[in-house]
Amino acid sequence: MAKILYGKSVAENLEGRIVEKVRKYIEKGITPTLCVVRVGNNPEAEAYANSIEKIFKKLEIKINKINFDENISLNDFINEMNLLGINKDIHGILLLRPLSRNLEKLKAFQYIPPSKDVEGITYENLGKLMAGEDTFFPCTPQAVIELLDFYNIPIEGKNVVVVGRSISVGRPLSLLLLHRNATVTICHSKTIDLKFYTNMADFLIVAVGKPRIITEDMVKENGIVIDIGTNVVDGKLVGDVDFESVKNKVEAITPVPGGIGVITTRILALNLLKAIEKNEDRN
Repeated sequence: MAKILYGKSVAENLEGRIVEKVRKYIEKGITPTLCVVRVGNNPEAEAYANSIEKIFKKLEIKINKINFDENISLNDFINEMNLLGINKDIHGILLLRPLSRNLEKLKAFQYIPPSKDVEGITYENLGKLMAGEDTFFPCTPQAVIELLDFYNIPIEGKNVVVVGRSISVGRPLSLLLLHRNATVTICHSKTIDLKFYTNMADFLIVAVGKPRIITEDMVKENGIVIDIGTNVVDGKLVGDVDFESVKNKVEAITPVPGGIGVITTRILALNLLKAIEKNEDRN
């Protein structure tokens, strides 16, 4: 049976680093503060915000919440982002998605001040990632890297297949893996014969949001499977991988829940602290 790559141990390790840094800033009179921005009423987004607040409270990080009207215009949204950008008491901005249909269509996330873009989703920060520069790396992709490093799983030279090409997960993750000298293949909904590619993967990383789309016959024997998917089936949270069958074939696998998800919020906290550090360097 595969080794289960639990995220809890990784998260606890990161928390130790976070708490140490937070306390140093508090001693300097700086209270690390994240502004969580929500547009309209979205119960799923609200639940996510509440889960972040619960964890950040334990880490001694302050949360400010702002809720914009669903019909806010792009100009008003940009003005509000600019005000948050110059607010010295706000160190990072988390924009909850999905946005309203209008703002989503206009890709309003690009107007987050790049210096406070702790999710790494603005064009400027994604461009820096592409160029291999230090920046705010998107939280879920960086969580994958942290998990592999924690369990001493070497990335260099590995044949990695990423299933999913979203701007927040699949694409930036592929770049992070390339920066670590992996050979990366990206598969997606238009890929012909997905099984052909997944069967060749030393590392198979799946982020498509389709429950149990990856089955035992689609994975390489003794490969490593990282499941980023989160889906609710019959009231239970399941991943994109058929965990029960796949775990009997591969060397290691992440569970859902209990895998990558618990690490992601800690990466968000580290990015917030990085924003403070970058601002100190500029001053």
